[in-house]
Amino acid sequence: MKKYELVADKIKNYINKEQLHHGDKLPTITDLMKKYQVGKSTILQAITLLTQRGIVYKVQGSGVFVRPTGQDGYMSLTDNAGFAHVLKKPTTEVIEFSEKKAPKPISEHLHSDEECYFIKRLRKQDGKPFVLEESYYRKSIVPFMSKEIAEGSIFDYIREGLKKEIRFSDKYMRVRKLTADEAKYLELKEGDPCLEVYDTFYLANGTAFDSSKLVYNYKNSKFYDQSSDDII
Repeated sequence: MKKYELVADKIKNYINKEQLHHGDKLPTITDLMKKYQVGKSTILQAITLLTQRGIVYKVQGSGVFVRPTGQDGYMSLTDNAGFAHVLKKPTTEVIEFSEKKAPKPISEHLHSDEECYFIKRLRKQDGKPFVLEESYYRKSIVPFMSKEIAEGSIFDYIREGLKKEIRFSDKYMRVRKLTADEAKYLELKEGDPCLEVYDTFYLANGTAFDSSKLVYNYKNSKFYDQSSDDII
């Protein structure tokens, strides 16, 4: 992770530790520089990241203030940190790990028809099936992958192990009915409703490296969204 990302996480932890609520003011930029022993540009980048994540907002001439946080049990659909960072007590079952080319529309989302690592995982929250995930990682971008890595946080591996910066994503969503195979893993019935999300992630240079199909259990998944603090 970059220095400003680490500082942003520290500020977020400070907000949680101090139990700050909506409208509470953060320390000044100068105080934050002293607290975290970094320069002004790093603090400003960290604050910008936190505004983009909907955690704080800025009032010109007054300072930086805390925004409301999501309710318990709700997950942000726009968070790109990875499930390991946004879920409490997550567990992962790797159902399939192989190497193959991605089918359409996945290959179109990746802008490549190269061979990929294919990983099918069942993610659980508090022991309950949360989402069935099928992901394709481009081997030219992620040259090594293993089942052991897939059982943990792949995004942490890419950030910390491969030193690559994950920047943004595209999401396409629809509501449909579960297939028999999906229902088996999610412990639901064939034909039950689900939220399907096609999610493509990009590095800082704009290169797509991962495209996934996520099928969420309608009983065990709840979402929220907060717009960033941008001037319109």
